[in-house]
Amino acid sequence: MSVSKTFGKRTAPTRPAPAPAALQSAKPEVPPGFAARLAARIPWFTLTLSGVLITRFLTELRSATDFMAPYTPGHFSLLAAGASGGVQVLQHGEWWRLFTAAVLHGSPAHLIGNVVTFLVVGFLLEPMIGIGWFSAIYFTGGFAGAMLSMLLNDPEMLSVGASGAIMATLAALFTLSFHAGAPRPSLMRRVAAGSLFPALIPTVASGGAITDINAHLGGCLAGAGVAFIMLIAWNDEQEKPPLRSAAATVAGVWLAMTGWAFAASGKTFVDYARPGLDYIPPSQMPEDLDKLKPDSIALVDKYPKDPRAHLFRGLYLLEQHRPSDAEPYFRDADRLGETSPVMSREFLDWNRALLAFTVRVQRRGDEAKAIVAPLCANASDLDLRTQQTLEIAKLCS
Repeated sequence: MSVSKTFGKRTAPTRPAPAPAALQSAKPEVPPGFAARLAARIPWFTLTLSGVLITRFLTELRSATDFMAPYTPGHFSLLAAGASGGVQVLQHGEWWRLFTAAVLHGSPAHLIGNVVTFLVVGFLLEPMIGIGWFSAIYFTGGFAGAMLSMLLNDPEMLSVGASGAIMATLAALFTLSFHAGAPRPSLMRRVAAGSLFPALIPTVASGGAITDINAHLGGCLAGAGVAFIMLIAWNDEQEKPPLRSAAATVAGVWLAMTGWAFAASGKTFVDYARPGLDYIPPSQMPEDLDKLKPDSIALVDKYPKDPRAHLFRGLYLLEQHRPSDAEPYFRDADRLGETSPVMSREFLDWNRALLAFTVRVQRRGDEAKAIVAPLCANASDLDLRTQQTLEIAKLCS
């Protein structure tokens, strides 16, 4: 048994070794309060931009000179507001449209769909990567979508909407869900996939608007590309992606270019918007045959350049069993409708079927069949009204 040499002796109390100076000066880390944590989770860019998109659409409606439907700006109003298209950008040199188009929308449904999707993506992605990277992805995708739309679409086709920019954020959401620090990777992938794939399928809205698949594709490719680069540079140990200041600078440049673009668009607004005054607003469109007589007379006098006014007048005269009087109006509607942005393909086909009907009842059968020959060749693709008119007149048999 060993015995301690200090047993029974008083010894000096031991003192702990002094802590390093760095540790002495360090204060205990205080976790952020609830307010700070909440503020860090709020997607300020997403909320602000959503408000801007809504405000801009209300401005479109207030300044519109023509409408495709209630609360739906028409061709000339969208053109004046800054819609993008190959003719305007490439032939007229209006490059500013590549920036303005992404802030505009064609209808309330178009706006609501985009804003709701953007809010969902923003709450998931913006707090994860920060406002700088998120806004840079958004603006880059919007420009890429406008570029691809301009290059691949019909030059006469106008394109508006934030869809390209939102597709970029969706593609980034899916790509960055594979980062180790992604808070809810499964949810991020479900949201991204559930929105991306339907958006890349060609569809036609009830009002006749065509989904701009090329704008969606351009934004998707841009967003995926930027996010993939981020994924490579972003170490798993880092809470936020690197180069956030550089990303914010890029976003600032995009924002400045957009501001310049809207300043440039104001110089041509009146010239593009004025022709819209030549077309019938939705509030003055005839609702039924009982109102067609007084309305059609006034509409032709007030809107002589609108082919629909001539169609309505011809339809009323045909209802009154006056085919010889109706024929000139149907011919005027056909002539004006070929180049008119307000004359839909359905209206143009119906007008030609009605014209052929008036010609046939005047005992000019061969001429009537020549008029509807292109329609009869594609009868299954025609609007129901046009099909019924052809069947009644027996023009395709």
